[in-house]
Amino acid sequence: MEDDREYIQIKGSNSSMGQRVVLTPAIEKDIDLIVEIKTDISLWQYEDDVTTDKEAVRKNVVERLDGRWYKQYVIRLNTDQRTPIGAIHAHWYVKERESWELGYCVFPEYRRQGYATEAARLILKYAFDDWQAHRVVAMCNEHNIPSYNVLEKLGMTREGIFREELPWQGKWVDQYFYGILYSEFHKRSTNT
Repeated sequence: MEDDREYIQIKGSNSSMGQRVVLTPAIEKDIDLIVEIKTDISLWQYEDDVTTDKEAVRKNVVERLDGRWYKQYVIRLNTDQRTPIGAIHAHWYVKERESWELGYCVFPEYRRQGYATEAARLILKYAFDDWQAHRVVAMCNEHNIPSYNVLEKLGMTREGIFREELPWQGKWVDQYFYGILYSEFHKRSTNT
């Protein structure tokens, strides 16, 4: 992280404030927003397996709201209005290995402006400092250049390529696998 001023814990909540975004833990009033994000095919142009079954997704979101293994946040602008601009989550990838997986979605009008990178930095800080992660991983479609650019800006390393793993637009495409270790994240934090 560029400096610790980018990560401010808001007193009395689990929210995190960056310079331009605030992450607020998803609560009951956010369920409709999260369901809309997860079922809106237009937000997931690099995914072919997006479900549009809102009731199934709602049930899943409600079950995960207070879970220890799945952390869902709403990404909001750091303004008085706290406008929602997307969602970000982390969940156990391999619990026994203290490994978490990161995922995010930013609304199209807020993309390519650094919001996803800032939100993901906040989640990485949570993962390593609060959830005792040893490593955090993320995966993306090989054609999702904006997403893997975010991961690389975070200092994540492309550790592998799962060849022809994803069905996408009628063909099989590669999935990139990224990771960052606790030691790498903190070394990067102190060097920037």
